[in-house]
Amino acid sequence: MIFNRAMLARYFILGTQNVTDERMFYKVLEEALRNGITLFQYREKGFGSLVDDDKLRVAQRVRELTSAYHVPFVIDDDIDLAHIVHADGVHFGQGDGNIATNIAASHGMFVGVSVSNQIEYEHISLLSGIDNIGIGPVFETKSKADAKPAIGLIELERLVAQSRWPMVAIGGISQDNLATVLATDVDGAAVISMISDSPDIENVLKYWQQF
Repeated sequence: MIFNRAMLARYFILGTQNVTDERMFYKVLEEALRNGITLFQYREKGFGSLVDDDKLRVAQRVRELTSAYHVPFVIDDDIDLAHIVHADGVHFGQGDGNIATNIAASHGMFVGVSVSNQIEYEHISLLSGIDNIGIGPVFETKSKADAKPAIGLIELERLVAQSRWPMVAIGGISQDNLATVLATDVDGAAVISMISDSPDIENVLKYWQQF
């Protein structure tokens, strides 16, 4: 699948550790797929996350679901798994090994990289083979135990204005602040809890599609 910036519009990230169990993971994912997410990232990290054959099993099922709904599928920081399940893309954080090496190993998939400040942005600007940038956390977030300090809307807008890549905002984004995030001209927003913790995923995504 060829990357295009429209994929970043409604970007959903989820791992089994973000919900009560594997069954709920599939339920939340399928409801999000049915109601309009434009990209899904499988991120299996942190306490209680799956590994090895269990992680592979879930990734294979995610591939089936995303294919059925024609939604691009990205795997976080696991190139081998991404190749095995024929993911459309991979995403790397600053702590996920050598970024240049990771990009080189990601042949055939589109590549996203996270940055949280100007220095990290300038570092990756020297690289080729990147398709999109995740910028944040914009606001404080509980979804990542190792999250860096929030950058805020002013810094988000400044980085978006200078970027030569499509950019997606991430970190602490909710229905209460979504409109102000998207007003910075970022290409989209990436969320976890805004969808995973919602009792009404359909209405969350109906609201999101207004922008």
